[in-house]
Amino acid sequence: MFWLALKTLFHEKGRLVITLIGTIFSTVLSLTQVSMYLGMMGNATAIIRHTDADIWITSKNVQNFDFANPFPEQRINRVKALPEVLWADKLILTWGFLKLANGGQEQVQIIGFNPDTGTGAPWNMVTGNTWEVKGGRYMIADKTSEQRLGRLETDTLWELNRKRFKLTGISDGIRSFTTAPVVFMSFKQARNFFSGTVRQGDTSYIVAKLRDGKSSRDVVKILKASMKDNDIFTKEDFIYKTVMYWTVQTGMGMGFFLTALLGLIVGGAIVGQTVYSNTMEHLREYGTLKALGARNREIYQIIFGQVGTSTVIGYSAGAVIILLAKDGIEKAGVSLYLSPGLFAALFLLILLTCLLSAYFSVRKVRTLDPVTVFRT
Repeated sequence: MFWLALKTLFHEKGRLVITLIGTIFSTVLSLTQVSMYLGMMGNATAIIRHTDADIWITSKNVQNFDFANPFPEQRINRVKALPEVLWADKLILTWGFLKLANGGQEQVQIIGFNPDTGTGAPWNMVTGNTWEVKGGRYMIADKTSEQRLGRLETDTLWELNRKRFKLTGISDGIRSFTTAPVVFMSFKQARNFFSGTVRQGDTSYIVAKLRDGKSSRDVVKILKASMKDNDIFTKEDFIYKTVMYWTVQTGMGMGFFLTALLGLIVGGAIVGQTVYSNTMEHLREYGTLKALGARNREIYQIIFGQVGTSTVIGYSAGAVIILLAKDGIEKAGVSLYLSPGLFAALFLLILLTCLLSAYFSVRKVRTLDPVTVFRT
């Protein structure tokens, strides 16, 4: 029956092309939207995920990582006083304007970290070392920012908020959700030279590593009781809060979801229509098979075999298109998260959509009376 399905499918080349176009469209649109969403959420939570800390302490009612508010850094002593805490450190998140070679300015997101411990430092260095920002006006920029900042070379001088900083290192693959270039420097420099947004004695975040990571929920409860002017999160909860803010509160997640759903619906409709037309055209042949003793289950195998084959070919072609276009899309500043798991999950979803779209064809065959083949 499978070979009969293939023969019938490839015999109608026009319908096959239309079916493949629908599947490829569905694949490209769905993969692009889902991978863009996952890429953007990855950017939004990158610093949280790559900081080796179990607990995050923020200002009260913080919405996500990018919207930090300062609070007194002395509160870190309450964290360090807990016997469950192995170490605690501070991070500053602020914003500045970097002067470009052409005289223009570019807003950048500034991360101030402790160069002695490396907590909150860039995790993928191409040139230089993270500890080299210690002791002066030194900074690290990310290679992905070159499209907006221009060529990055170590030991060059840059003007940041009208103060000169030396570029001592270049990281790679670190983007912010806001798409603003990310600049790293020492905690001390970030606080001293950006007093307009971060006052002396303030910090944006306190992060803590526990002796036993499994006790993070208990430690959060203890800290909430003693630090009522702050919000306390486990690492996973802060990631979840950040993702939910951008997904739900901004409505962005619904936009990606609806576009991906549209791709599935359009692709499924095209596949369903072409399979149904093909079934109706060969209805007498199916009736002949039933008259010769073929069961409905065997006829279903032909129809679903056609759908499955079309889906595999169309999905493969769509996936290749996305992979070929990935570098170009990311050079334009859009992050795509593509993994084997994502490809497998979307293939199953598109296959299910296409199989469901063949329901009307199956229903027509199920109610087909073999006697019709003997009628003129």
